[in-house]
Amino acid sequence: MGLLSVDLLITLQILPGFFSNCLFLALYDSVVLVKHVLLQLNRSKSSQSQWRRMLTPEGLRCVWNSFLLDAYKQVKMGQDAPNSNVIQVSSNKNSNCTNEKIGSHCRLLDFASSERPLIPAFSILVEEFSNVADFLLVYIDEAHPSDGWAAPGTTSYEVKRHRNQEDRCAAATKLLQHFCLPSQCQVVADCMDNNANVAYGVSFERVCIVQRQKIVYLGGKGPFFYNIQEIRRWLELTFGKR
Repeated sequence: MGLLSVDLLITLQILPGFFSNCLFLALYDSVVLVKHVLLQLNRSKSSQSQWRRMLTPEGLRCVWNSFLLDAYKQVKMGQDAPNSNVIQVSSNKNSNCTNEKIGSHCRLLDFASSERPLIPAFSILVEEFSNVADFLLVYIDEAHPSDGWAAPGTTSYEVKRHRNQEDRCAAATKLLQHFCLPSQCQVVADCMDNNANVAYGVSFERVCIVQRQKIVYLGGKGPFFYNIQEIRRWLELTFGKR
């Protein structure tokens, strides 16, 4: 099968998911528009806030690229985990994704940007399983930068596009300042070539678990298929309840 045939097959495979995402964005915009009109009719002060549509050309490009990243990801269940280069946020030193700490039974990789607040369930997971798992939060390219495809109300602060590595590490530091994260979880930032994002097909968010340098758990494509309860069930079945 030629390269053109492979690309065409992948395009056909991702079209249903892409169109379902577009439908969701259209419905979201419709609901927000109705709310915005009602607020204006009521002359509410909150109606003065700017209304930003999600279904825009830039939004469509972001969603399409997210499906392409997922389709062409290097990571596969049971195969070697890509040892992507990352930057330690606290020291700005180079590191790697899959270097497990001595004494840990696996490494859980949680890829995210500031659009997803560090939910309490994740922090509880870290605290309960840190004696058997090595947790690593990988901060990737910003999904909804304030100067790009911005989503209203996703965070309490603005994050602009990352122009260089310093911007990305600064944004990761700001995320840590706003959301509580247990000390057992190390935080790193993807390099500006987005090598971790591309290798793991993250796009928006994804969780992978590495054991003996092999992928033993591959979470779904975020945000809709990011499932913290599924991750908990895997850890409990493998290491027992805590």
